[in-house]
Amino acid sequence: MRSASLSVEKFAERLTHLLPRLGREMSCYDRTSFPQGDVTLPQLWTLEHLMECSACTMCALAERLHLQCSTTTGLVDRLARRGLVQRRRSQTDRRVVRVALTAKGRRCMDATRRQKQATLVRWFSRLTRAERMNFLVTIEKLVQGLADASSREGLS
Repeated sequence: MRSASLSVEKFAERLTHLLPRLGREMSCYDRTSFPQGDVTLPQLWTLEHLMECSACTMCALAERLHLQCSTTTGLVDRLARRGLVQRRRSQTDRRVVRVALTAKGRRCMDATRRQKQATLVRWFSRLTRAERMNFLVTIEKLVQGLADASSREGLS
């Protein structure tokens, strides 16, 4: 089937079958990529967010991950026990708790990102430069569109 003749409905039908497979393959990789042993995907997402923002409040982290505060507290508890994150109470408002990566957490995330990048190089070397650029532009548009929709709906 030629991609130019593919209706948006047929496109959605094909994606409905392909995206779960892609997600499973990528999540299997994510589970094995963390250098300090087993880490759950929500824990990895937590660490990735903290890598991007350096430190944030527990409430902001929960909101960013689209999780309840209690769920986020459990995630952070487990990561803190492993020495990957640390909590600090605000000096001005003791109710506010900020969470950040530790040096160990940052090293683990740096190693994870290097490993992910090497894997992506292997995966995407099968595509031409033009295909890679088209993929990148498409993903960037999708991410921006989803972020815009989330912010309009108050989800981000």
